[in-house]
Formats: sequence, structure tokens, C-alpha cells
Amino acid sequence: MKPEPVQGRTRDILAAVVQAHILTGAPVSSANVARRSRLPVSTATIRHEMAGLEAGGYLQQPHTSAGRVPTAQAYEFYAREVAAKARLRPAHQRWINRNLSVEQKDAGELLARVPHVLSVLCRGVGLVVAPPLAGTILGQVRFVPLDEHRVLAVVVTRDARVSDKVVHTRESFRADELDRMSTYLNENFRGWALGAIRQELERRVNAERSRFLRQAAALCREGFLLEDTPKALQMEGMAHLVEQLEATEPEALRGLLQALEEKERLACLLTDCLETPEPPVRILIGLERLAPGMRDFALIGARYGRPVNVSGSLGLLGPTRMDYARAITAVTYVAALFNRLPAEN
Repeated sequence: MKPEPVQGRTRDILAAVVQAHILTGAPVSSANVARRSRLPVSTATIRHEMAGLEAGGYLQQPHTSAGRVPTAQAYEFYAREVAAKARLRPAHQRWINRNLSVEQKDAGELLARVPHVLSVLCRGVGLVVAPPLAGTILGQVRFVPLDEHRVLAVVVTRDARVSDKVVHTRESFRADELDRMSTYLNENFRGWALGAIRQELERRVNAERSRFLRQAAALCREGFLLEDTPKALQMEGMAHLVEQLEATEPEALRGLLQALEEKERLACLLTDCLETPEPPVRILIGLERLAPGMRDFALIGARYGRPVNVSGSLGLLGPTRMDYARAITAVTYVAALFNRLPAEN
């Protein structure tokens, strides 16, 4: 059942409770809200509103005499309705720009630094998913003879990824024949997505019935135009979460470590950000789908790049009690940097 929306004074009080809990990690009392928020209402009114928010599923009371803490529903409200409207602090923007200078680095170098930048700035696990090879853009291909029935296929993508594979062939190829195939592919398909090259080669082979095209297509299929491989996940920043959780939330830490062992599932979850129409970021509160112990974690993710350039997803993994304003604005800004990459990258 979809929760009732909170508005007006109730909205301000809920935001104040979430902000106070993110800051302190402790249950929040009505007196604490009155002191921190400076709302023009009495402590009794705040207490009444908090009781209503508890009944609505936004707050819970861990102990009878204690204050209240936010639920996943409250964090969802706060992330979308409050933090997502924040602006990146100028100091944070300058720091990101220094570490991810699009003028000085190509896409591959930038991607390698993204997890570190998000991790340091937001004190969580920075993540980046590079697209599978078939979804990247061809920069150059070369076939190198190794012996009578082995050819080395080397492909360099536009985002500076290099892939090589030894292809076992039924036919033997001279060096000049392989050079001719390499030249043909580079002149006809440089700037194409590898998946599109596969489809176009198949079409040309069927249309022209050329032995040369058939051989070139076969080498491509075996060398680098296979079906999509699992997406490559890079991450950095586990130490930040271990530091936060080791003493106070050992169960949550165990769940986190278990989930991070499932890198492929985490990559798929982050890649869901590419499929959503939700701009500019995807906010996932509670990650039970990843692992049962991940209930108290959140993922902030976004698409990066452009289809004609390098494209993938990046994000930040952290506890639900994270600084959402910083995480959302940082992820959004870093993702936008890739739209400024020159086409030649």
C-alpha cells in the first residue's frame, strides 16, 4: 500500500527527524526536533505529529521511553523530497573537478577514478559499471598471426579499453590477408558499437556472399563480437563502511560483506539505473533483493555518458543513515561530467 503523502508542518517535522538521526545515529525526541529545527510550534505539537508519523509507518520507536527513528519509508521521503532538491556545495564541486578533469584524461582514466572520488567525498562505497564490450564503441581492431591456425584479435574501444583474444581458426591466414581485414573493419566500422558491427557484418555476408567478408566476420565473432559478457564492476571504499559499522552494527556489516561478494548481482542492480526513466538519479532504499542483510543500506545510482560515447552506470552504496544531499548531488554531478567528454574519447 502506498503511504499517505506528508505535507506542510508534518513534512517539516519528518525532515527534521531524519536529518537529526542521520547526524547523530540516536533516536530523536520531540524536544530534540524543537531545538534543532526551530519550527514555530510547541514540543507537544511536535510530539503529536511524530505519533501520527509513527502510525503512518514513517517513524518507529525502538524503546518505550526513547525517541523515534526513521523507517525506510521515511528515508525514501527524505531522499526524494528534500535531499534530491539540494545543490552541490561549491567546495565539493571544485574538489571533484580537480580529481576528474575532463580536459586532461580520457574516459577510461576518468572511470578508474570515479569510485575513489565518490567514496572519499561521500564516505561510502563508490561504484562504477563499465559497459560490456559489445556495447562499447570501436576505436581500432587488428588481427595478428601467431601460427598456422591461431590469430590474435586485438580491439581497442573508444573509452580506452583493450581486449585481446587468441582465435583458433580452421583456415590459415597470411599476414597481408589479416592486415586487409583489419583495414576493412577500421575504415568501415570505426565509431560503431560492437554489437551493431556484429549485426551489420552478418547482413553484408548474407547479401554479398563474399569469402573475404565471411572470413572477416568469423574472426570478429570469435575475437570480440560474442554475446555480451557480464558487466565489469569497480568499487572502492569498503573501509569507510567497515569503520562506521564494525562497532555498532556488526550484523549489518556481515550483510554488507556477503552482498559485496556477489559482484555480478550488485552490478546488475546498479545497471537497473540505466533502464529507469527516473532523472537524474535512481534512489534505492533497502537492498534486501541483493542480500537479506542489506535491508539497512541504500544505493544512489545514475547513468553516465552518452550512447555515442562511453556509457554505463555509477553510484554510491552506503547505510540508509547517509548524507543523502551530498550523495545525490555528487553522483548527479559526476555522471554529468561524462556528457562533456569530447567525442574523440
